[in-house]
Amino acid sequence: MRTCLVIAAWLAFVGSAAVAQHTYDDSITARLSLRPRYYRVPDPRPFGATITPEDLRRLIDTLASDAMAGRETGTEGQRKAADFIAEQFKAMKLPPVADRNTYFQNIFLKRESWAELSLRIGENTYTHRKDYLVYPAYNKDLPHLKAKEVIFVGYGIETEKINNYANTDVRGKVVLFYSGEPVDEQGRSLLTRTDARTTWTIDWTRKIKLAAQKGASFVFIIDTALTETARANRRLLSTTGWTPWLPNTTPLYEGMVNFMFITEDVARALLGKKTDDAAALFNPNRRNTTAFKPAKIKSDLEVRMAKQVQTLEGSNVVGFIEGIDPLLKNEFVIVTAHYDHLGSSGEVIYYGADDNASGTAGVIEIAQAFAAAKAAGVGPKRSVVCMLVSGEEKGLLGSKFYVEFPLFPLQNTIANVNIDMIGRVDNRHANNPNYIYVIGSNRMSTDLHEINEFANAVYTQLELDYKYNDPKDPNRFYERSDHYNFAEQGIPAIFYFNGTHADYHRPTDTADKINCEIAAKRAQLAFYTAWDLANRPWRIAVDVRK
Repeated sequence: MRTCLVIAAWLAFVGSAAVAQHTYDDSITARLSLRPRYYRVPDPRPFGATITPEDLRRLIDTLASDAMAGRETGTEGQRKAADFIAEQFKAMKLPPVADRNTYFQNIFLKRESWAELSLRIGENTYTHRKDYLVYPAYNKDLPHLKAKEVIFVGYGIETEKINNYANTDVRGKVVLFYSGEPVDEQGRSLLTRTDARTTWTIDWTRKIKLAAQKGASFVFIIDTALTETARANRRLLSTTGWTPWLPNTTPLYEGMVNFMFITEDVARALLGKKTDDAAALFNPNRRNTTAFKPAKIKSDLEVRMAKQVQTLEGSNVVGFIEGIDPLLKNEFVIVTAHYDHLGSSGEVIYYGADDNASGTAGVIEIAQAFAAAKAAGVGPKRSVVCMLVSGEEKGLLGSKFYVEFPLFPLQNTIANVNIDMIGRVDNRHANNPNYIYVIGSNRMSTDLHEINEFANAVYTQLELDYKYNDPKDPNRFYERSDHYNFAEQGIPAIFYFNGTHADYHRPTDTADKINCEIAAKRAQLAFYTAWDLANRPWRIAVDVRK
């Protein structure tokens, strides 16, 4: 118990005076004593009871039908599913609060890869990530570049005190310079005369933009710790996945020229006989950097950076229940599930009934339960966002897009409740379907964990299985569903999951195999947890730190 008894008693008194009283049957009253509660919330059972197996069956049958063709992001099937979900929210009279006053937050995804990427100097060819590094987002398409000359410009810096270009014309030329800035033998910058570094070091794009302004055709940057740079910038180097983006935004390479970070060995191949002069410049004992003169070096080099860019559009579908408390309505509980799946291949459809038409149906039902509560004047106090996201099967991209371009402030988002697969029973629980795997509840907030435990003890009495919540779980399910993007933003998140089965990610994951009775009970638990989060007097604490 983390709250002193005096405060607890005072809160209990205030709660009983300020919140409407609710009666419970004897069994629930007994269960209420399982954990001390210092606040009261309106009785959620009349609204939780509206989450029914029959409603879930109707929704799942439609979402996992032939017409939806597996709901792959960017396809007609996904758009049909999004329209169907929006129709449910419209029927609940929820306001359209997303893009252009619709129910849809349009998501835009981009995947950049190299159709061809190579570097040749003389007779030697070099290897990406070993000899050189290329960041795809910072380089435009450059199918072919040949050069017979390289201009070495020291550190590539131009200031009132140091001008490494020395008025040398580099228009249409390949330039080469060291990363960082000159330092003395104590490691102090010769520009600041202190240990502090200037933006010439901190912002590596500054030098590239300067070279571009001077008309350079290409830039090589000598990185004396290229292996460490590659390790620290794995994501910048990646060309393997889709990433969120916004159309008509300025690309990262705007104002820049194509470039490569290279090792000192590659630099020696470029510099040839001038290698010793370059090494002398890098020597911290050499202080007279103002005397540096650019060097023109004959070379035979060829660069190919042929780029392949793919774009994809999908949508998140948003149901919004505005809170009734004038202050707390500006805080948000976000309930999520992904509605996309793997689509179809030829005549074979990956129906995705459990993954994740079941979770999608659960979130739609949770939205109508909150809408019913608001219509009855019972709450919620905080605003609840019931969001069905796409792009999950391509890398949690719908939720990733949301946290990068949120509709509601992330700093006011108190928790995420995520549902991904709640309609089946795995082998571990074949003899007892009355269970649910709970993942992430205690990773960031002990309050969230206790709220879920309490809601289950009082209302649903499922077996809560924490097997996959183990940080050492080899399946890494904690990182494999949409709650993870919220958790990365410091938002406590809980994930409900029934485990995998023989039909997981197969065409045989069909609606007829869904156990709607147990799915309804699991969705009710998610609702009761979200209900507490949305109605408690104060936001949950983020009190678990790694």
